[in-house]
Amino acid sequence: MNWALSIDKTDITRAAIAQAAPRALAAGEARLAIHRFALTANNITYAAFGEAMGYWRFFPGEDGHGRLPVWGFAQVAHSRAEGLSVGERVYGYLPAASELIVTPGKVRPESFVDAAPHRAGLPAVYNRYVRCAADPAYDPGLEPAQMVLQPLFLTSFLIDAYLRDSEFSGARSIILTSASSKTALALAFLLKRARPEGLCIEALTSARNAAFVKASALYDDVIAYDNIAGLDAGPARLIVDFAGAAEVNRALHEHLGTNLKANIRVGGAHWDDSAPAQGLPGPKPAFFFAPDHARDRIAEWGPEGFSRRQGEAWSAFVAAADDLLTWRSLTGEAEALNAYQALVRGDVAARDALLVEVDAS
Repeated sequence: MNWALSIDKTDITRAAIAQAAPRALAAGEARLAIHRFALTANNITYAAFGEAMGYWRFFPGEDGHGRLPVWGFAQVAHSRAEGLSVGERVYGYLPAASELIVTPGKVRPESFVDAAPHRAGLPAVYNRYVRCAADPAYDPGLEPAQMVLQPLFLTSFLIDAYLRDSEFSGARSIILTSASSKTALALAFLLKRARPEGLCIEALTSARNAAFVKASALYDDVIAYDNIAGLDAGPARLIVDFAGAAEVNRALHEHLGTNLKANIRVGGAHWDDSAPAQGLPGPKPAFFFAPDHARDRIAEWGPEGFSRRQGEAWSAFVAAADDLLTWRSLTGEAEALNAYQALVRGDVAARDALLVEVDAS
């Protein structure tokens, strides 16, 4: 039997394991046996915004519940698709499950896309699968970092480019909310790596995660959520909001006043308080949708230029990641479900990077 995490779309705290018998492949399809995937707070953002941002549309479940998108590795277990061989290892966007049936299209030595009709209108960056044997950057030893950090790093890389192009909206200080999140850490790394003169990088985090954030040495200052009123409101500031918490946003907007130049919303780590705050003073929060920015950057820099710039930045970050994170391996559907529920509750330590090995045998 196959298994998948099955999530109530109206209440993401309600999750279970759904099981189903494998179905026969149609002509042009291939069966991917999912080997391993990562679980991070970013996956909870996918669930929290599953309806609003279309994430539930990628992997529809027969029970009408949501299938959680994750990033991971799979093997081609059976293929009726031309150009795709049994045994190939691939990397890409998968459900938290034991298998995925795809309809390979645009099959090239290095990649293919899932051309299934239900994915035709979805962002292309999520529909592409990398064929590991032809990927010069693939390193089996770096699979954990690739699953946990690379999808998040791409978002951070695109935000960093956007901020520099927009000259930080005139801000001299930048606040990263949910500063312990892996996407925030990657952005802080990129900002510090080529810091614009005079820019201050500030962390806003929970008291529980403050020590971890300080130990990362990526921020100039670390502020707890309950100490926003103690911030010096004088410098021109910009918020990059990974938390998405309505009350945190209200407190920042009201305290910073006219010195707040922009608020860029990226995620919803605080998913249970993620409804946009209404009537905020100052600039209206603007959502940063990474696939649109990726499309625009590829058009601007060309595919090779984009890959080169991102690859250089990624190599520098992944070399530092081992000092930041503790890798935790989990096995099978029961541990995957427990890990998902712990992430929803906020019970996973910021330092922990969760890796699910699908086959419990």
